Amino acid sequence: MIVSLVVCALLAAETEEKPAAPEPITAYHLTNYEGWDVYVNKRLLREEKELGDQATRLLQDKLREICRLVPRRPLTELQKAPIWLEVDDDKFDPCACYHPSADWLRKNGFLDKKAKSVEISSAQKFIDWSKEQPFMLLHELAHSYHDRVFGYDDAAIKAAYDRAKQSGQYEKVLRYNGKEERHYALQNPMEYFAEGTEAYFGTNDYYPFVNAELKRHDPQLHKLLGEIWRDE
Repeated sequence: MIVSLVVCALLAAETEEKPAAPEPITAYHLTNYEGWDVYVNKRLLREEKELGDQATRLLQDKLREICRLVPRRPLTELQKAPIWLEVDDDKFDPCACYHPSADWLRKNGFLDKKAKSVEISSAQKFIDWSKEQPFMLLHELAHSYHDRVFGYDDAAIKAAYDRAKQSGQYEKVLRYNGKEERHYALQNPMEYFAEGTEAYFGTNDYYPFVNAELKRHDPQLHKLLGEIWRDE
């Protein structure tokens, strides 16, 4: 996962200058895709309609895929996280992130209604990056699930992360581009959980790439994810 795909509130520093006011809620068209409330910036329906058509088709495809893969009980929880689709928000670099904090959003010039939701801040980057990170949307929705259902201080997830970090097994792994790098999962327990979820259900851009590789490389995480995402 590219470094900028993060839980934004944990990495972004507050600006010293007063940020510009965000676009109002009236700048968005509310629709529903596959059970998710989706707020589409109206510029993607007018001035940037060609881009908007591509991005909304891709978004619907990704959500349909998530519906096929994730069991019904946790899927229902994922669908409680709204999704915001922007043209290109230049306030920060990430293509997509989960917003856990309304307070952080207000202080940094973002619409506080985006709290507890996933924001795709660049429609074009979403299209481009999905080629290399096909489950980036599930990654961000996994942050939502972690935050709202278990809490970021969940002891089991933190213990699994601490063990994996101490083991050194993620320090140098293969990426989709053939290079060996430090796994993004080592950033913190939140990224460890979200990265593992990508491999558990789909394809990650870091090794372990898929479910069978995750089971072999990190059987403890594989077992934990099976318990967390079970349909019971």
